Amino acid sequence: MRVAVARLIPALLLSGCGQGDPVGNQALPKAAANVTAPINDSVPANRADAPVPAPPQPKSRFKPLVSRETSAPVPQRPDYRAIGTEPFWAVTVHGSTAMLQRPDKPALRFAVSRTDDARAIRYLGDGFVLTATEGPCSDGMSDVLWSDRVQIAFGDGVLKGCGGEREDDGMGGQ
Repeated sequence: MRVAVARLIPALLLSGCGQGDPVGNQALPKAAANVTAPINDSVPANRADAPVPAPPQPKSRFKPLVSRETSAPVPQRPDYRAIGTEPFWAVTVHGSTAMLQRPDKPALRFAVSRTDDARAIRYLGDGFVLTATEGPCSDGMSDVLWSDRVQIAFGDGVLKGCGGEREDDGMGGQ
């Protein structure tokens, strides 16, 4: 299509002067045949040191929540953690907040403060007491040993389990 238009334009221009064939089947006059197209001086020569412009980025209606250049936030290590089986439960303490999680029940949060004595670590809050005493503890479902035996008293009763440092990975709290 471009070739046909390129051939047609000079023929149309010349047809107004009474020269040339409007459909471009005859040879162009000698003056028109010797004309060369001017070189576009505004295009810079290719150089190895010339900066390459960045391609335009498509605009999006959505802003990314996390850029690809940043990593996802690293979860903060809890100050203390404990688990139990039969029934399953888990407690994590971050600062002055203890969170009790159980399957099929909403998580419960308690404002707590830590008190230690020679025999135990305690996290005390309104309607919540976690008591951890030193001694090896097995969760009953694996061969993993924990550093503490844990008992939790709260509005629904008492739960017993293990907490502190895990023997195999040291990811516990305290």
